Parts: sequence; structure tokens; C-alpha cells
Amino acid sequence: MERSHVLIIEDDPSICELLFSRMKKAGFRPTATQFGEEGLSLIETDPPDLVILDLMLPGMNGLDVCRSMRRDPWMSRIPVLMLTGQTEEEDMIAGLEGGADDYMTKPFSAKVLDARVKALLRRGRSSVEVVSIAGTETTATPSIPKLVLKTLGKCEIRLEETNLHCSEQFSPAQRQLLAMLLVSPSGALSQEAVQLAFWPESSEARARSSFDSLLSRVRKTLEQSFPGIDSKLYLVIRRGTLSLEHVQVDVHEFQKLCQRGLQQVSAGNSWQAEISFSAAFSLWQGTFLPGDFGNEAAARYQDEMEQLYLEASERFSRILAHSGRLDEAIKIVEYARRYDMLNDDLVHLHYLLLLARKQSSRAHGLLEAYRDLLEREKYNAEEIAAILAEFPASVPEGDWLTTLC
Repeated sequence: MERSHVLIIEDDPSICELLFSRMKKAGFRPTATQFGEEGLSLIETDPPDLVILDLMLPGMNGLDVCRSMRRDPWMSRIPVLMLTGQTEEEDMIAGLEGGADDYMTKPFSAKVLDARVKALLRRGRSSVEVVSIAGTETTATPSIPKLVLKTLGKCEIRLEETNLHCSEQFSPAQRQLLAMLLVSPSGALSQEAVQLAFWPESSEARARSSFDSLLSRVRKTLEQSFPGIDSKLYLVIRRGTLSLEHVQVDVHEFQKLCQRGLQQVSAGNSWQAEISFSAAFSLWQGTFLPGDFGNEAAARYQDEMEQLYLEASERFSRILAHSGRLDEAIKIVEYARRYDMLNDDLVHLHYLLLLARKQSSRAHGLLEAYRDLLEREKYNAEEIAAILAEFPASVPEGDWLTTLC
């Protein structure tokens, strides 16, 4: 089952870190921000199952965030737990009247928080709600269930408990079309672009007919795998443009989180970067699989995502090591190096982390393995000697871990 996504909007770094760790330990997928405006943006791009919201925030305060959510028909279904230091009865009433589903004050019991989060998630907000307007009950329009598209290390589409395995149930042409949609910068493809990619030698009429047939087969596969859904809500053709809608894609979220983490590192916000990287790495299960579907753009995107993963791995490892978590940092570097054993930055960092962990024999073994790799890559003896000479015999003095943080 998918882990419930909990969005934390809290401006106090220590409390935010505590909430993030608590939600992660409880088995949820947490993300966090210190700003109300960014929180609303995150709700749109990566819809949470629940929001933990502080009342006092810089800029847009928590009450305004909650009111904005409740004014939006789609966001209004997301439960909100208001967690704040405002303990006056008037503040609690204002929070609940502003749309909060529950209200807790600081300091709080972690166990009580867990129980209330789980209760809100169980109760949720029904996709078909009965609402009262001037004493009259009406039924709201049912929401469209999201398809979750997993592309990292696998390629499958999920709807609740049902999985569609793309490599098994989609034809090669259908997989290529999916890959093209996933890597399109705009998230959409013109019909002409698809026709040119698949049937460059065909007449316009024949290419149009082939396009209609391919799209129909993809929709039929979706409807066979997920009985009862309307596939036209997910594969939408509008004014000659094909797009995926109501679909959540893991690689897009991974890319966004990694880029945010790298920006936070550059700004010197290491703790916030750790949150972004932690959320991103919870999504990484392997390379972008649609890059193997025979589409050049998807193959390039696969390479870009691997490079982003390697860069984020180095930054994330340095942050963890700087806070004393050397074993976690070493594991991240070791795993990342599987994708590029000759990555110079990762090799150097791996070596220094092992020295810092007092594992000199492993560090020297790493250098020997690196020497063998260089020889297999046809580096000559002088080049190899020059490369290995850059590795110090001991951990450098000073705060070497922050040189790239």
C-alpha cells in the first residue's frame, strides 16, 4: 500500500524536524515547509492526505492557509490538523471555524499526535460528501481518483490496490507513447509530434488514423486493468494536444524535491535540504525505467535523473555526516556509486567518510578497487598515479564536510 502523505507547515526548525521524524517513524511519507504560500503550492503539486499546520507563520499565516484550502473545492477534502502555541480559547475557535478538522497546542504529546493523525486519516474526507446548505442536504460531485505512476526502478500504474505493469500489459508502441508523455517538458504532446515520431513516412490521414488507434488501445488497456474508470479522464486529448491528467508521477516529484534540496544547500539551509533529500530518496527505487522503452528523449531523461540522483547523494551524504551520522552517509554513497563507479566526487567522499569512521582498511580497499577500475578504463600508469595522489592519507583538518554544503 502507498504510504499516506503528510505535509507539515511549521516555521520552527526544531519542531518541524521533530514532526518530520515522528511522521516518518510512524510509517507516513512526510514533506515539510516553513511558509504558508509554499505549502499551498506543495498541496497542488504533490497532494497530501493530511496537513499539519502551524497557526503563526511568516507571511501568509496558518489561518489564511486553512481558509484558502477550504475555499477550493478540491483542497477542501484534505484534513487539517492545526498544531500551534496559541492556547487561548478564542484562537482554538478561530482555527476550527477557519476550517481545521482538529486543533492541538504546543507542547504536545507525540503519542497523542500520532493517534490524532491516524484518526483523521481514517476518517478522511469522503470523495462523495453530504453537505448542508440552509438545512438542505446535497451530494457533492465525486472526485476523480488519482492514478499513481511508478517509474523509478519499475514501471507500473496503481489505482488503490490494483497494479498495471507497463512492461507486461502495454505493447512496445504503447510504452513508447507513455515514455514520450512522461518526459515532455510541458507534460503534454501535440498530436502532430506523436504522429511524426511514430509514422514519419505516412500520409497525414493515415498517421491520424494510426494515432487514434494507438490512443484507443492504451485507453482500453487502462479500462481492462482498472474496471469502472473512464480512461478519457486520464489520457486527455484537447485541441490536438494529448496529456496525462489526474496522474501522480514519482519521478516528477523526485526531480522537484532534489532540485529544491540543492537550492537549499546553496542557500546554506542544510536542515531544510535534509528534509527535501530525505523525501526524494524515499521515492528512489532505481533508475527511470521508461528510459529503456526505445525513446531517445526518455533515454536522455533517464541519464539526467541518474546524474541528479548522484549529485543529490553527495550533498545529502555530507549533510548527514556533518551531523554525526557517518554510517547513514556511507550507505548513501555506496548505493549511489552503483550507478557510476568512476564518479570522482563520490569516490573521494566515500574514501574520506571511511577514514572518518576509522575504517582505514576499507578505505584502502576502496582505493585498490578504484585503481583496478581505472586500469580497465585504459588509464595509463602516470594518469592513475596522479589521480590516486589526490587522496589524503588521513581526514583533512577543518570542516571538510561543508566544502560543498
